[in-house]
Amino acid sequence: MKKIPSLLILVLMLCSLSTYSQRTKAILYFKDGTQLTGLGKLKGASKVKFRKSRKDKAKKYHFKDLQKVKIYEGDNITTYEYLKVKGKNKYVVLEEVVLGKVALYKIVSQGQHVGFGMGGFGGAGGGMVSGMGMSYTIKNYYVRKKNEREVTHLGSTNLFSKNFKKAASTYFKSCPDLVKKI
Repeated sequence: MKKIPSLLILVLMLCSLSTYSQRTKAILYFKDGTQLTGLGKLKGASKVKFRKSRKDKAKKYHFKDLQKVKIYEGDNITTYEYLKVKGKNKYVVLEEVVLGKVALYKIVSQGQHVGFGMGGFGGAGGGMVSGMGMSYTIKNYYVRKKNEREVTHLGSTNLFSKNFKKAASTYFKSCPDLVKKI
């Protein structure tokens, strides 16, 4: 019996992961007040891949047409909104973290750096060997008061992020007790 090439096995595994992820319950809330319930997942930075049932063909929806999207993963329900960032001419898809008088949102960016690290070939400075990669996750946090239409960026977990303390103190300046705690 011939051995199955490892590339074929890898392709089959990736296809099965893709198929599995399209079985997640989702609800699309459109700006016109209509809703669609079915199966979906986020696709890229501003789209949702959605199908009413497993038998249906998937269709992509852009967040500019949606009010919000809820995605169910087990017992967790994650809500995403397409919101304008204050002071910028751009919209971003944000995950709701906390709702209340002030809502907290986040966006998570993940990636991988490939190649030489800071120290070249294992030199001082925490470098890595050529050909190896280093993955990263950066979380950006945004807030919005109930009466606001735009979100304000407070900071991120990125090393070169703007100062959280300054941004949060400015945003919450109408609440001196909170600013004092920050």
